[in-house]
Amino acid sequence: MKINEVAIIKVGQNVSRISDDGLKEHIFYTYDDLNFDLTHIDDKHLNQNRNSQGNHLTHTGDIVISFVGTKSTVVTENNQGKLLNQNFAKIGIDESLIDPYYFCYVLNESTHIRKQKSVLMQGTNQPKMTPAILKDLDVNLPNIQQQSLIGRAYFNLCKRQYLLKQQSELEEQFFLKLIQKSDVENN
Repeated sequence: MKINEVAIIKVGQNVSRISDDGLKEHIFYTYDDLNFDLTHIDDKHLNQNRNSQGNHLTHTGDIVISFVGTKSTVVTENNQGKLLNQNFAKIGIDESLIDPYYFCYVLNESTHIRKQKSVLMQGTNQPKMTPAILKDLDVNLPNIQQQSLIGRAYFNLCKRQYLLKQQSELEEQFFLKLIQKSDVENN
């Protein structure tokens, strides 16, 4: 079934339509925020998706997609209340039919979706997802229990990859400092 049959897509605010005072008033949701949310799953918020479609502000549990990076995530408490610009959209779903974490997995990693995206985004110099392309993607949905297992496993994998990368960077810093210290003592 097409995504527009199972989801409501609300594109972020056009920044040029916000007054200067309005720009100062809000903190914008960024691609870095999206990556943070993707790697910081929080078990206490797993079942608190509010599917807030009323405005352009993020709420804990919202599904957000970046049209530029074509990546999606579930918003964590750390990024609640940030304003989405036109490079992002909220995706509203019926959680009795679709697990939000599974939906993000499908949009980010499914080979079925990847093939469709590559066909639909052909011919552009800078591949960019559009709301029309997103709505036209065909998605397969297993039962909700299987979706939940896959979705949680995917977000836990993202968190694990983030932690492993962080560990590697800390180890590199530690060993470089040891080497530098040894080098200074020898000179």
